[in-house]
Amino acid sequence: MKTSRQSHQQPHGFTLIELIVTMSILSVILLMALQVTESTRRSIRVSEAKSINDAIARRAFDQISRDFAQMVVRDDARIEFKSNSGNDTFQFYTNTRGLTTGGNVAERGVTLVSYTTPYDNERGYELTRGTLGHDFNQVAGSALNLNFDPNNPNNNNTFPTISASNLQSLSNNIFRFEVQYLYEDPAAASNPQITREIREPNSTTNFAQKTLRGVTITLATLDDRSRRAVQISRLETLANLFPDATANADTLATWTTERDRLALVGADSLPKDALQSIRCYQRTFLIP
Repeated sequence: MKTSRQSHQQPHGFTLIELIVTMSILSVILLMALQVTESTRRSIRVSEAKSINDAIARRAFDQISRDFAQMVVRDDARIEFKSNSGNDTFQFYTNTRGLTTGGNVAERGVTLVSYTTPYDNERGYELTRGTLGHDFNQVAGSALNLNFDPNNPNNNNTFPTISASNLQSLSNNIFRFEVQYLYEDPAAASNPQITREIREPNSTTNFAQKTLRGVTITLATLDDRSRRAVQISRLETLANLFPDATANADTLATWTTERDRLALVGADSLPKDALQSIRCYQRTFLIP
């Protein structure tokens, strides 16, 4: 009788080459997945930043629009716009009842409104709206005098000071605030021309030669996350990268070009993600 032998084969494992190939393929797949994830995350981040910045600019513009809609339009009602090096400011009267220096609602339906963007070492830039209402028997030096002479603007009383308690913070996400003025040239009566200027309308030459028809305001904003990423001490450096307006130039186009450059090449000591989240906006307000 023959005895059959059952052969037992030793199971084979992976060879070193097979392991290397497998690991290489997995690494490529993992790298591609990470790139897709990072790209998606960045797209979501940019979309969120745009939505937040849109809301910031819309709130500021809507408040300014409400004030301009109620602007006191009289020859003896002083207005004051200042084209500064950096952020601009303006003040004018509105047909509303504001708060007086004592914090009470004013008796008369006229209020001084101011818009400024001061810089603070602890808070950075902050778009601020100030109001000062008018009582019938107001303390000397704080009354709102409607005695402005447009033909002699330098010999009129200045606006009273709005106290700190009457200042309202609109946003600390707006780090640039630029104003330009739309004038109609009366010399071209048959064919009126609107020109864009940078000089404020309370200078004697502008009052004598041109008539103010509107104001164009340009803003640059950072959403909350990007705002926190930029050091307070670097906000001035960032604001200075966006130049002042020049005559007959489109400030929005200039700032948008600068924003795109910063998003591409970056800037020293400024987070690139924050620079990529900057948004610029512009709106024109017609004088009633």
